[in-house]
Amino acid sequence: MHIKSTLKKCKFFFKRKVKNSSRIFEYNVIWFLVVKKENKIGIGECNPLLDQFAFYDLRNYEKELQFLSEKINFLKKTESYYYSQFISYSSIFFGLEQVFLSLKNKFPILYNSDFTNGKLGLPINSLIWLDSSKESETKLLFKKIEKEIFKGFSFIKMKIDSKSFDHKYSLLKEIKKKYPNVKIRVDANGTFISKENALYCINKLFDLDIVHYIEQPILSGNWNEMSFLCKNSKLPVALDEELVTVFNLELKKKLLDIIRPHYIVIKPNICGGFVGTKEWISEAEKRKIGYCISSSLESNIGINAISQWTFNIFFRKKNHYSIVHGLNTGYFYINNFDSPLKVEKGYIWYDPLRKWKIKNLIQMI
Repeated sequence: MHIKSTLKKCKFFFKRKVKNSSRIFEYNVIWFLVVKKENKIGIGECNPLLDQFAFYDLRNYEKELQFLSEKINFLKKTESYYYSQFISYSSIFFGLEQVFLSLKNKFPILYNSDFTNGKLGLPINSLIWLDSSKESETKLLFKKIEKEIFKGFSFIKMKIDSKSFDHKYSLLKEIKKKYPNVKIRVDANGTFISKENALYCINKLFDLDIVHYIEQPILSGNWNEMSFLCKNSKLPVALDEELVTVFNLELKKKLLDIIRPHYIVIKPNICGGFVGTKEWISEAEKRKIGYCISSSLESNIGINAISQWTFNIFFRKKNHYSIVHGLNTGYFYINNFDSPLKVEKGYIWYDPLRKWKIKNLIQMI
């Protein structure tokens, strides 16, 4: 059997500096694992940006990817479990899953569905990134949110932090007054200093009756404090960063049993790939915990894989359209791949009539 694996490293530039609670990003370096088997090609995105075990050791990350590519050439197996012992990063395992799924059906299709046929889309939220805490920029932020509402988004995710809470609260009051049917997801990225401070702010947000949930109000790892917030908060609390260091199934069960969150936000890239994501979904459902799937600043290659997988998993569920996912980050890049993916009226779609432009990824294989 003829199998050839190669690596391609690409630099993607953000349209403007992207800032979360702890870092500022101007660009992102992403590796693509490309495997050719006879007349089929599989492509997987390995994106270390939010994979905290990888981001600060990119040299070792690249060495592991090179070793993995060589192993694929040697073993000539096209199932992920043959290589899991050689992988120490979640985002690399996720890339490998994408490679073999797209190789099975021939990239760019991982699953044939009404999504890839262009008949149905996935409901997603818009994303407003963390802005300055200056009061003077509140009006500008309002216009940004209003623009997303005009595009057809009924769910909007907005970054929030403890320093700018008063300004953001005033902003949300204005949104509530003008657009009472819009739902806002606020993401704190663990910036509230104490559970008492967090609880006070969370309950103020609840009174607005516009916030869907607050995501990761305090730093991850503080299970007892987070449990306190989930138990005493009037507003639903969602976990995000709390999940990314937990890969053992028994530990996942323990985390959910102790904290008892109302929602979990699962990012396949940093939560153990699709395998790890399925475990989180299964355990959440057993405990009647809500959940959604989110991207983590992937290029369109990664978002394509997540979108197809998410549709394949959720479309079988009766309430699949009541789950709004976070798959709207591809537009942040200036030089993202042209693809059939498009966002319209609060949904992500796959247009089979539009072509991928990825010659630079596959021309060397």
